[in-house]
Amino acid sequence: MKLIAIFNLLLIASIPSYSQGSFSLSMPVIYNTVEVTNNWSPPTAINRKNQFNGTSLGYGVNLNYSFRPTFIVKNHQLFLNIGVGYFMQRFDLQRPFDYVSPLQPIFYTDHYSYHCLQVLLGISYKYSINSDYFLIGNFSYSGLNSFRQQYTPTSNAGYGRLTQINHNQIDFGNMLMLAMGLNRNLGDRFSLGLSVLIPLYIRWRNDKIFKDDPTKYFHPKSMGGNISSIGGNISIGYYLKSK
Repeated sequence: MKLIAIFNLLLIASIPSYSQGSFSLSMPVIYNTVEVTNNWSPPTAINRKNQFNGTSLGYGVNLNYSFRPTFIVKNHQLFLNIGVGYFMQRFDLQRPFDYVSPLQPIFYTDHYSYHCLQVLLGISYKYSINSDYFLIGNFSYSGLNSFRQQYTPTSNAGYGRLTQINHNQIDFGNMLMLAMGLNRNLGDRFSLGLSVLIPLYIRWRNDKIFKDDPTKYFHPKSMGGNISSIGGNISIGYYLKSK
């Protein structure tokens, strides 16, 4: 993650002043179906579930910079993108976890979340329909680094739903995303866009709080050809003056 951030800074510094660019504030939302392996219960346990099934929802806000360095990109419709922002990945499925408590019973959580710093790299293709509207196709990679983790018990032996909050630094996950959207120019300097997000690849790191192997990853549940991940994105763009 640090290498990606350093690369972004170097890339910005290398952009010549005559390249046209824009800033945008984007708000993505991504829905997934999830299936995780039960590594908590022993194989001989009565009524043991081999997997836990549920859903996940990721959302956040990102600041992106789109530019066309003319010494690299000659096509006037292609742009490079870099960005940074906040992303929250919430999982809604019930599973046992290691709750910090003097009580002995096993605690379950029915939802838990990872608050993340997100770094993005990508490339976009812009196609103008007319002076007011244009289409954008975007392919991007993002890395997620979690700085805060929240686990809410389903019950806490009468003491209420006391959320456990950890502040571990976790290289949490990666996403490859394809976006296709329609944008409208709002005057000479601003634009408003709405895009469909199609996740091409997502992985999240296992969490040792569930007795999973933290050196391995898991993915959204495969639905046998059906859509298991889908999302949307709203963006507000601001064009810089080009020289």
